[in-house]
Amino acid sequence: MIRVEPCSKEDSDRIRFVLFAFIAFALVSAWFTLSDLAAMLFPDLFRYESSCIMLNIADIPCPFCGMSRAWKELLRLNFSRSVYYNPLAIPFFALSFLIMFAIFALSLFNYRIRITDAKKTFLAAVVVLLVIWTANIFYGHQS
Repeated sequence: MIRVEPCSKEDSDRIRFVLFAFIAFALVSAWFTLSDLAAMLFPDLFRYESSCIMLNIADIPCPFCGMSRAWKELLRLNFSRSVYYNPLAIPFFALSFLIMFAIFALSLFNYRIRITDAKKTFLAAVVVLLVIWTANIFYGHQS
């Protein structure tokens, strides 16, 4: 499913650049998203504190409803409030951090992670997404 293989120094540098760009985007998006702009432009459409379009239009939380607010609370080290907004926020961000750390550490030694079985990896991602979505629907705070 996943294999670690050697790569060139240029590839390692590119991996680290993309990883840092992704982290910078994640930090910035915790405070401002395009859906926040849509909520400002169409205030009658957004009935909830959340700027999630799916929640405001269909009244069903998306799998990541509350993740931005949970991320903000995690950055403030307010763990209980983070779980309040999305019950699987801490495990999701912990797993994401571990994966990013592994990618970064491997790139320092000119290695990279290669996905060898895309179908199994996709299926695993879908299962994780469904677990997060189910937990968020039944236990998440949506307003």
